[in-house]
Amino acid sequence: MMSETLQRSVSIGSKKASDPIDQFLEHHCLFRKHILMDASCLFRVIAEQVYDTQMLHYEVRMECVRFMFGRSRGFRRFVGGDFDEYLWRLGKTKTAGTMLELGALCHLYRRNVIIYEPFNLGRLVTYSKEYQENLRIFVNRQGHFDSVLTMQDVDMAAVCQAVAFKMLYKHLFRIPDVNLAVEWMLHPETFKCGMDFEFDARGNVIRLLCRNGRSFKLDRPKGTLCLLENYKLCPFHNPRLALDRQSRDMSCMLVLLQQNKHPFCYVAAKSMDPYMFRNVELTSLIESRREAKQWDIYNGDYNFKVGAKCQVELDTNRRDLLSTCYIQSINRNKSACQVFIEEQGKLVNVPYDNLHPLPPDEFKSWDLARKRRPKQPRLPHMSRMKRQFFRWRNTSRPQSRRSSPRQYFKTREHSSETRLQNASNKPSPPNQSVQEFGTDQKPATAPPINQLPMPPPMAIPRPVFLPSPPRLFGPPSWMPPIRPLMPNHLMIRPPGPLVFVQPPHVGPPPGMMPIPFLVHNSPSVFDTGYAPHPPAT
Repeated sequence: MMSETLQRSVSIGSKKASDPIDQFLEHHCLFRKHILMDASCLFRVIAEQVYDTQMLHYEVRMECVRFMFGRSRGFRRFVGGDFDEYLWRLGKTKTAGTMLELGALCHLYRRNVIIYEPFNLGRLVTYSKEYQENLRIFVNRQGHFDSVLTMQDVDMAAVCQAVAFKMLYKHLFRIPDVNLAVEWMLHPETFKCGMDFEFDARGNVIRLLCRNGRSFKLDRPKGTLCLLENYKLCPFHNPRLALDRQSRDMSCMLVLLQQNKHPFCYVAAKSMDPYMFRNVELTSLIESRREAKQWDIYNGDYNFKVGAKCQVELDTNRRDLLSTCYIQSINRNKSACQVFIEEQGKLVNVPYDNLHPLPPDEFKSWDLARKRRPKQPRLPHMSRMKRQFFRWRNTSRPQSRRSSPRQYFKTREHSSETRLQNASNKPSPPNQSVQEFGTDQKPATAPPINQLPMPPPMAIPRPVFLPSPPRLFGPPSWMPPIRPLMPNHLMIRPPGPLVFVQPPHVGPPPGMMPIPFLVHNSPSVFDTGYAPHPPAT
C-alpha cells in the first residue's frame, strides 16, 4: 500500500492533449513532442535526437549541406535545376528541409528512421542494415516535422530535466528546501495527513517526514540565501532572534509556504518535479518571440529591423561572398532597404531579399529593456475637469500664511513689534550697588544678549546749523571757506509740517542760524557746483 502511494505516473505537466492525434499516440504509449513551426523544424528534431539539444539546429543544417555537396553525384538527380543554387538556399535558415534532407541526415548520422503520420503507428525506413539506431519523426500533411518519444524516453527526460533545474535553483540561486517547495506547490495533499520531524545528535531538524511515507531533507542556513524581504526577521538565517528551537530549525521557505506565498512560478516547479515532463524548448522559443514582437526587438531571423546587424549579398554572381552591414531604413512594402556596409564604409541601396541573418554563433541578441513610450495627450475627463476647477477656485481665494510669503513676513513683523512693546513696558530691575571683588569672589558674567529687552529704534531730532548769509552793507571782510550742505542719511523727516527745532539752553554759534530738517533727495537740497574743501590740518 505504501509503495502504491509513493509511486506516481509521469505526466506531461499541462492540460490533457486536445489533439486526437496526440491522444491516439498516447494510447499506444507514444508521445509527440511539438517543435516550433518554422523552417528549421527538421533540423531541430535531428539535433535533439542526436545531440540532445535543439540549439544545434544550425550546425546540423550546415553539416547536411556539406554532406550533400560532398556526395553531389548521388543527390543531384533528385534536384530539379541548379544543384549549387539549391545547396546555397538550403544553407539559409528560411529554407525548410524535406524528405531528401532527412535521407541525407540519416546517412550522415548512420541512423534509420521510423516515420509517423496522422493515425498511423509508423513505418520503418531502412537506409542500411548496418545502422543500429532509429530516429522517430512525425510528419504531418503540411510537411512539418515533430519528434516522437516513447514513454521510457519521457520518464528519463523528466528525471534529467528535474536534476538540471534543481541544480540551477539550489547551487546558483541558493534557495533553501527546493524539494519541499515543489511538493507543497504541486501536491498539497501530501501534507494534509500530518508531519513529523527527524533530529540529529545536536538537536537540529534535518528531515521532514509525512504520514504517507514521503520524506524531505531540509537544508541548513550555511550556503543558502534568505527569501524574506528583511533577513534580520528570519530566525533561520539570524539565530540571534529570541525564538523557540523549532522555529529556528525551519527555514524561511516554510514560512512563505504557510503564508500562501510561492518562491517561484508553477512552470519552474513543474520543471523540477521528476514526475512531470515539460516541453521547455517550445515554451522558451514562443516566449522569446512574443517579447520580441511586443518590444519590436530583432531576434536574429529574417524579420529584420532597422539597426540590425546582418549580412548582404552585393554581387549576385558571387553569392558565397557576403558583407556585414547595418540596416538604416526599410521601405513599407519591404522590397528595398538602405544599409551601411562595414567593410566599404558607405551607404548602399539593396533589395530586401539580399539580406541574410548572421550565424547564431555571431549574433548578439538585443537588450529587452523596456522602451519609454512618448506620453499621449489624455482626453478631458469630468473628474479631472472638476479637480482643475476646484484647484483654480482655491488659488483665486486669499492664501494662507504659509502660502503667502509677503503676508507671512508682515505677521512676523507685527509679532516682533508686539514682543518689543511688551518688553519695554516691564519694570526695570532695581539698581545694584557696585562692590569690589575679593579674593574669593568671581566677577559676574553678563546675561546673553537675547535676554536683554532692546527698545525699538527711534529717530532723535538734531539741529543742523548753517552759516548766516553775508552782510549786504558794510566793509568787505574775509570769510572762511564753508563746506556745502551734504545730505545726511540719518535725517528722518518727522510727520506733520516742517518746523524749526531749537534745542533747549543751546544757542547757535555766532554767525549761524538754525534751519529745518532736510531729507535726502529733497527739493531743498541743491548742488553747489564745487567740491568741499579738505579739512584743515
